[in-house]
Amino acid sequence: MAMISFENGILTEIPYQMFFSPVYTLSLMGNRIETLPTLAMMPPGMIIPELRLTHNPLRELPAALMAPDPFIMSLNVQNTSLTTMPTWVKTNTKVVWAYDTPFCATPMADPALAYQVMCFARPPGQEAFFPMYLFDVLYRIENTT
Repeated sequence: MAMISFENGILTEIPYQMFFSPVYTLSLMGNRIETLPTLAMMPPGMIIPELRLTHNPLRELPAALMAPDPFIMSLNVQNTSLTTMPTWVKTNTKVVWAYDTPFCATPMADPALAYQVMCFARPPGQEAFFPMYLFDVLYRIENTT
């Protein structure tokens, strides 16, 4: 079980290989990321329990995902420049934290998004959202010795 964190740096893009790593949390907060084309390349069946993109000048998420079943349990895009949410957010995420974004500054046109997109600050202490006991089941490593 791992957490990969590249925070408060100068990243402008994310290598697609980052989305192939079986991690509990992938945190890229506080960088210079404006778009995420590599997010669309998540492999089939990939689950990212927590993806943190807070405090980036993020303008958009990919319009579609290449595989139909990757899943992001908790997507944190607070304090970004997102104005829209792609349709895959409804089927491929459990919760999206979008406080202090242009998206949340306007009324939601799609009422289905209101169940997943949270336009209030994420309460402290909710980072450990994913049931940890499932991690070993989802990312089973066979012992070959």
